Amino acid sequence: MEARAPGPRPFLLVAATLALFAVWSNTFLAFETLLAPPSGPAPLRWVDLLAARFVPAALLCGGWVLLFHRAESMIILRRHPGRLLLAGLLCVPGYNALLYHGMEGLVEGPIASVLTSLTPLYLAVLGAAFLGERMTARKVGGLALGFGGVALLATAREGGGTARAVLVAEVALAPLCWSCYSALTRPVAREHPPLVWTFLVLAAGGVLSIPLLFFADIGRIAALDGKGIALVAYLVLLATVFGFAAWSWLLSHLPASTVGLTVFLNPPLTMASKFALAALFPASFVVSITPREWAGGALALLGVAAAVVGFGRTVPSDAGGATPTP
Repeated sequence: MEARAPGPRPFLLVAATLALFAVWSNTFLAFETLLAPPSGPAPLRWVDLLAARFVPAALLCGGWVLLFHRAESMIILRRHPGRLLLAGLLCVPGYNALLYHGMEGLVEGPIASVLTSLTPLYLAVLGAAFLGERMTARKVGGLALGFGGVALLATAREGGGTARAVLVAEVALAPLCWSCYSALTRPVAREHPPLVWTFLVLAAGGVLSIPLLFFADIGRIAALDGKGIALVAYLVLLATVFGFAAWSWLLSHLPASTVGLTVFLNPPLTMASKFALAALFPASFVVSITPREWAGGALALLGVAAAVVGFGRTVPSDAGGATPTP
């Protein structure tokens, strides 16, 4: 019997996870810079950014799987066409339109980072509603705390009114799209290579985003300066193509406890990056978080912790894709 090759060492997996989330956490600051800079006009609108990021990503991801994994891709396309299209719709235009539109309306990057960490709460609800999973008292308490934190975040700004509350609610709904995508992905990821499936989802989502080009301002995208082009390239190449590939690789090796805890990496890394950049470039990055927003963010993450970590248990190891990837 052939010996099984040893997996990567734990320290390598932890280092790779931290590096990946360092990339992903900074996407929120890239979104801020492109959609709602502290001064001057925004380089892009939400629809411009969605098209500029995911149409090129679809070409790269779709081209890669068709060139190097054509047989497996054809099997997936034959067996799961409807699931693939729905997953692409939820993962790309669904999740990102809600996130970008809310951030265009001045929901700050660190706040958006906290809100996108709500996925485990939505998965708990979906599991109880459709998969027969038991809704424990701990999960109910986590839901109450998590959405209580969202309520604090939505009402934290004086003078923000209903408009800001709606924008915060939009961003809070983005991880619901991701949760539904995760639920669709789980059974397929057990049968097929996760990376092939993930890249096909990105390709499908990018194709479904092509109609947005009719609403996007192509002239505005073409007029991006060097910084804007670099930020879009960062989102396409590092955050999307490399990020999803690295996450698929990590999911095949990470222990269940690490999978569950990665949901907590984005918010502190996003905040740390913003504080550092605000100190280095005060004209381009401004930290403006109210005490009530600090409290709301902490309460939301406490609710997620109650749902993810409890009494020696963590989320199951098949929770592939459960962490939202910006």
